[in-house]
Amino acid sequence: MSKLLDRIGHKLLAWMEMRRVAFFRAKMNIGDGVRIKPGLVVKCPGNIFLGNKVHINVNCLLQAHAPIYVGDMTMIAANCAVVTANHDSGLRGTDALNTVICQEVNIGSNCWLGAGVLVLPGVTIGDGVVVGAGSVVVKDLPPETVCIGSPAKPVKERPRKVQ
Repeated sequence: MSKLLDRIGHKLLAWMEMRRVAFFRAKMNIGDGVRIKPGLVVKCPGNIFLGNKVHINVNCLLQAHAPIYVGDMTMIAANCAVVTANHDSGLRGTDALNTVICQEVNIGSNCWLGAGVLVLPGVTIGDGVVVGAGSVVVKDLPPETVCIGSPAKPVKERPRKVQ
């Protein structure tokens, strides 16, 4: 009996998660062929613009107090966060709590954000950029580069496969 209840509970949770993601998808501006895995957390879905064939893996956060633009064919790996708002670090107490500074984030086409990448407000990631797992993006990254670290910095050009 408990195995049956476990299966029913698991299926119910899976169904609820699919409905939650469907709710976010309906409010975001998304292109064709976008794939979003379970566990997505979204703030202000109307400020999110996803190009064609964008893939977002499990347990990602899109905090879109300001717009987030993601170009075509970009892959966002598991446990990534894209944040567009921050508190004013010069303020203290309730002033700091009540003051939010919002800046848009732009992620180019054909990018790949590795697992656990954090993208902070006001950043532009150029087309074709690969950001290594666990990196923290605090400033703009040039196109067609591989970037790693905290803060993320370009370490080499992104190789091109000739087919």
